[in-house]
Amino acid sequence: MRTVFVIINPIAGVRPKDEMPRLVQQILKPEDGFDVEIRFTEYAGHASELAKEAVEKGIDTVIAIGGDGTINETGRSLVGSSVKFGIVPMGSGNGLARHLQLPLDTTKSLECIRDGYSIKVDYGSVNGHIFFCTAGIGFDAQVSAKFAEAGTRGPLTYLRCFSDLVAEYEPATYVIYTDDGRVKEKAFLIAIGNASQWGNNAYIAPHASMSDGLFDVTLVKRAPLIDIPKMAVQLFTRELDHNENVMSFRSSHLRIIMPHANAVHVDGEPMQMDGVLDIQMHPGQLTVICPEHPTSSVIEPVRYAFEDIHYMILGNLKKGVKQISDFNRPVIEKAESLLNPFFTRRSQAPAPDDDEPMEEP
Repeated sequence: MRTVFVIINPIAGVRPKDEMPRLVQQILKPEDGFDVEIRFTEYAGHASELAKEAVEKGIDTVIAIGGDGTINETGRSLVGSSVKFGIVPMGSGNGLARHLQLPLDTTKSLECIRDGYSIKVDYGSVNGHIFFCTAGIGFDAQVSAKFAEAGTRGPLTYLRCFSDLVAEYEPATYVIYTDDGRVKEKAFLIAIGNASQWGNNAYIAPHASMSDGLFDVTLVKRAPLIDIPKMAVQLFTRELDHNENVMSFRSSHLRIIMPHANAVHVDGEPMQMDGVLDIQMHPGQLTVICPEHPTSSVIEPVRYAFEDIHYMILGNLKKGVKQISDFNRPVIEKAESLLNPFFTRRSQAPAPDDDEPMEEP
């Protein structure tokens, strides 16, 4: 019997999660040798606690259903253990899932987990904070902080946060110590890639591997406005490292001196850090379930994006209807209080006697 512990974040991304328990039990059936326990997260950090509980129980497989934040929380409690990590991507960017070429379709991702093929992958840490995909300093960290405060999720929200900040952000000068020496540069952003992308197929570190024991570092300088469309195309065509405003290098360890306390993101989670960043590589410490023979599909990411927009619009409509209802409730209650006495008197009036003849009009 293969024991499986499923962690679902009910508020990740924009897609509904109500049917997930039924779908999990439909694919990971007891008659096929699966013993499944399902838990929902209730607060920030809860996924880490649940995953740690699963490791202590000796569970074979832990599945995270949610976005990059849920995956990071779950995965950091599994590093160094023998537990297999299954991922069902339901977030805004799904950077790790896309890098590993996991199915974005929920049913297919659960079927992949059922098959159970797995690989060992690396993870990184920034001042002890674990990340699996990317960490960053500068502009992308500021966007992550704004996105976290936005109140809504999805690629459109991220794009709005990006466009709000891009013109006003001022680069800073950083000193970077690598395996090979020292680099001092004024940077718009510095991305430390364990995986190749931020999410949504935006390849900030296009040649990164999660099994080579090295970070792929991308340093982006402030570019003229005329160059930004070209950089945007290169970001999505895995050619950003060819741009003249970009420096790329690899290292297993980084020490970055910042000019002042600054926002840093760790797998999209923003946090404030002081002065010096110590960034370490931890090779082969996490066992992740993935397709044995991955296939790339142009249609699936596009379909997923359109479905996200559909669910986001639907969610906003429901929220709008609720807000209108909440706004009008006092008016309705006041009207009811005025009309209730009238209807009470009508209901208490004696009914006409059926035996009495009705008067002719």
